[in-house]
Amino acid sequence: MPASKSISLTFTSRESISDLATFIDRSGLVDNSAVRLVAKGNLVVAWVQVLAPRGLNDTTPTVLGMRGAELAVEAKFDIVVPIDSLRARFDNAVESDNVFVVTMPMQTPTVRWKIPLPPQTGWETLGKIGASDLQVVVREGMKIIKRKVPRNAEEHIVRSYRSQVWGTTINGSLGLPAGVALAAETLGFFGDKVMDISVKEPWIRLSSTRGEILAKHTPVILDEA
Repeated sequence: MPASKSISLTFTSRESISDLATFIDRSGLVDNSAVRLVAKGNLVVAWVQVLAPRGLNDTTPTVLGMRGAELAVEAKFDIVVPIDSLRARFDNAVESDNVFVVTMPMQTPTVRWKIPLPPQTGWETLGKIGASDLQVVVREGMKIIKRKVPRNAEEHIVRSYRSQVWGTTINGSLGLPAGVALAAETLGFFGDKVMDISVKEPWIRLSSTRGEILAKHTPVILDEA
């Protein structure tokens, strides 16, 4: 059902809109055309998909990125909207009494957002991981994909190699998929030197000051041959 014009978000500043817009823009660098917005009270959380399986035989891990923003007026809704439409609404935010109102665009039905979101509570802290370690994972993963994927390869072949690379476990004891490193790079979360790791089965989470990355892992063994 389309969102009505009465559905809106009231932000405390243009900076908070700009921060959220940058996060959403960066998610568009991967195969992501929609954003899920969950508003509750004085907080709105934007969810984006960096990686997700397509079909029963696709072993690509589900990797999500999220970033929150403070609201000046309480709101409550859970909608999925096109990135391009939302960005246009951000650009046309209406200032009133030192707050900034953004009317939501029409919702876009999508099978990719039928998945339940990770829980908000019950997370167990496991440790930390260095941003430099994740950056190495991204570089090596890109090299493998570039080396193995034939030029002009069909989409299903490209997806197969990407699934292998980004589904590989980079930390055996934690079950952390390489896709979290791709998400951190894509979404610009490498501002912190270290990221906190926590788990709430079947999800594992990386937290930074810029947002969070959450992954539901499907184990894949990478064949280097």
